Amino acid sequence: MNSIPSSKGTALLVTLLIAMAAVGTAAAVTSSNTTAPDEAQVGEEVTVEVTLTELYDSDTDWTLQGTTQLTNVTDWQVTQTYPNGTTVEPEQSYEGETEFELDIASGDNFESVSVSITGEAPDVESFSYSPAQTFNGVQLTKLLGDGQTAIETVEIHHYTNDSRVARDAIEGAEAAVEDVDSADAENRLQRAIESYNAGSFDTAQGAAEDAERTANNAQGSEGTPVFLYGIGAIVVLALLGGGAYYYRSQQQDSYDKLR
Repeated sequence: MNSIPSSKGTALLVTLLIAMAAVGTAAAVTSSNTTAPDEAQVGEEVTVEVTLTELYDSDTDWTLQGTTQLTNVTDWQVTQTYPNGTTVEPEQSYEGETEFELDIASGDNFESVSVSITGEAPDVESFSYSPAQTFNGVQLTKLLGDGQTAIETVEIHHYTNDSRVARDAIEGAEAAVEDVDSADAENRLQRAIESYNAGSFDTAQGAAEDAERTANNAQGSEGTPVFLYGIGAIVVLALLGGGAYYYRSQQQDSYDKLR
């Protein structure tokens, strides 16, 4: 039986491999550089910057959509850069807006698109201790036909002064509770977390401090028996030593009298 494929079969196989390779290596839009704070207090000014590369997939035109939950947006710039480093002038500006759309044409052959936005951290609608509540500094999406693909979402933890104080207290309580076996301390810690999630930060702080005290007291009580055992051992040794000394002294006295 001839195991060498025919020329037609070989040509077909090569064609299929090329097609598969083209599909497998098709470039997807990539976020190559992102700059943003991890957290921000409500009302604090925040700047988020994202650079996108690998813009073109099979010479397809598409639309870049950007949205933000920042408030009072004072600066939102989108810069398109060619491979030689030059940029399109003027830059696209969307100051005061909370979203934008920009057509990305394959014929333009841009190397990258950079998005920069500055605004204020928004109010917290719902508090959550774990995971911590966040907002979208910027969300970038690729629109193509009727479909859409998420490119990059920058989430930032936001907080108020009261929620920060309560969170710090709960974190301190967690560290203390982890070191002991105390159901009471754990229950108090859970109440603190539930109060935080409900936005009752004074109650959360108080419960967290109570949980930490309870954990510290439990840790002290756990250490007490060991301490007492140590004292007891010292007393026993002292008594044994004293008894041995007394016994030897009595024996010596008896010996001296016999002499």
